[in-house]
Amino acid sequence: MTRATAAPLLIVLLAGCQEPNKTPQDAPVPPAAGDDLAGDLAELGASANRKLNHEDGKGCLDDLDKMAARAPKLAKTMTALRAQCQMLVGECQTGKRALEDYYVRETNMSPQRAASTVESIAAMRCRGSDMTDRDRLLRALWEISDGAFVNPRKDCERNVSLVRELAPKVPPRDVDDTQVKGGPRALFHNGAACLARAGDCAAAYRVWRENYPADALSKLAEAQRKDLIVDGFRSSIERCKDAPLPDAAAEQVPPGAPAAGKKPDVLSGRH
Repeated sequence: MTRATAAPLLIVLLAGCQEPNKTPQDAPVPPAAGDDLAGDLAELGASANRKLNHEDGKGCLDDLDKMAARAPKLAKTMTALRAQCQMLVGECQTGKRALEDYYVRETNMSPQRAASTVESIAAMRCRGSDMTDRDRLLRALWEISDGAFVNPRKDCERNVSLVRELAPKVPPRDVDDTQVKGGPRALFHNGAACLARAGDCAAAYRVWRENYPADALSKLAEAQRKDLIVDGFRSSIERCKDAPLPDAAAEQVPPGAPAAGKKPDVLSGRH
């Protein structure tokens, strides 16, 4: 056998040693250096974000700390995520400052826009004892709005009470501070809508009646005030439009400010 014929024969013999239906390209390829690290970091980022959305601030920060230990430069890009997780664990002011700085530095927001944006996020995220009265007021207003227009909630009345307690203590920062200027004024509607979505029309009507803006009633006769409140409730709070309401004789609407304190609930019989 010549050298010229031996080489093709060797190729045929080697090919016959291959496993059936197995070609060389089917063999597993070892991962390139760094593939495991990249995958681990991606999972840590996804896990931290998932925990934020499930209000697990500590778990979120733990994941971000693990990322920082393995990839410090990557962890520095997670400022916005870390700041929100800090808010969840009770570091509201630290988180707000970090997030404002991030928006100004990285997204070119004006300081005013950054502060407004962060305050809206903080209303959803902040927890704990370092919240200011303003933080607490905005959070209560956010939860009422969430209950009124999105998710049924069990804390509507607690938040209504908080707004009534805190609103006199938190003056607007300026003429453009619509959250503090308008939020408490809309309490009669949004608080009632929150309770209506939760299925409690009795409490919804009481909140509507007790928190109706006084300046809209002060110049009306008593009968007109009654009609305005009852008709407005039925037309605005559609979930309760057919709910039984007190008759005109039982309904007493004060001529000035909304009633102070809790009145007997004439719809359910509770006091």
